[in-house]
Amino acid sequence: MILDLLKNKTDDEHALKASDLLEMIQNEGLKCDRKTLYDDIKSLNDAGFDILHEQGGGYKLVSRDFEDAELKLLADAVYSSKFISTVKTKTLAEKLKSLTSTYMASTMIRNIYSSDSKTPNEDVLYNVDTLSRAIQNDKQVQFEYLVWGPDKKLVTKGEKKRILSPWSLIWQDQNYYLLAFDSAAGKMKHFRVDKMRRILELDEGRQGAEEYKKIDISSYIEETFSMYGGKQETVILDFPEELIGIAYDRFGTEVTQRKGDKGRIIVRTKCYVSNQFYGWLTGLGPDVKLAGPDTAVAAYKDYLKNLLNNM
Repeated sequence: MILDLLKNKTDDEHALKASDLLEMIQNEGLKCDRKTLYDDIKSLNDAGFDILHEQGGGYKLVSRDFEDAELKLLADAVYSSKFISTVKTKTLAEKLKSLTSTYMASTMIRNIYSSDSKTPNEDVLYNVDTLSRAIQNDKQVQFEYLVWGPDKKLVTKGEKKRILSPWSLIWQDQNYYLLAFDSAAGKMKHFRVDKMRRILELDEGRQGAEEYKKIDISSYIEETFSMYGGKQETVILDFPEELIGIAYDRFGTEVTQRKGDKGRIIVRTKCYVSNQFYGWLTGLGPDVKLAGPDTAVAAYKDYLKNLLNNM
């Protein structure tokens, strides 16, 4: 009980006098005198708990499993992560707050805002756990996949149940994705974990080991835009020098590049060319140009024409 009181009621700036500790313990119906209190605190220190006694200021626990700055960082991540539901966010935040003093806990809910909405799927954390275990156990999984309907509700997409071989969990754009082998299609596919439900680990072993070996996960993440499909191609992009950081942010610093005319840089890199890629490129404005290959340039022009025709 002494340790719990020190964890909850003290920190670097707050301490409890021996008389306060004794009163709190006795209020719980427990017997304790000063000698017992001092002996117990010594035993806790000997066990590795860093309890500091300030002359005239009382006792305080000055070291914990997590520093306050670390807990605030974790709390911020929970509040801003859209793959964690609103209900689960509150639950996790309360658990994080229990790891520090009541004084510091009140400062953990800060002005952290995210423009992305929270998932309505309450099972997403359990989904991650189930998929992780299936990967570890080298087993296939069965699940239902959901999509948004016009009534703003998630509904089952296509066949009711899918059976795939899970190979990796990927964190991208504040979402978890499952990279899995589809035996029927003979290729790897990815799925939003928060849109999966009724996940069941099967007895059958995984398939697709050879296909998975061909994938470099780091490159896959860098080359895939918003985790949507498309054909992988080597594209040539023409950047003004002052915007070249955008290329590095998106593709990494290992891109091939050369100097162009009038302070421009020509970048060559692999990526999955799709409407999501063209949308990203359009958002950069007219200063960034798609210079090749010709098939991608023609497809980009058609994409822009379709945008204009739909206005």
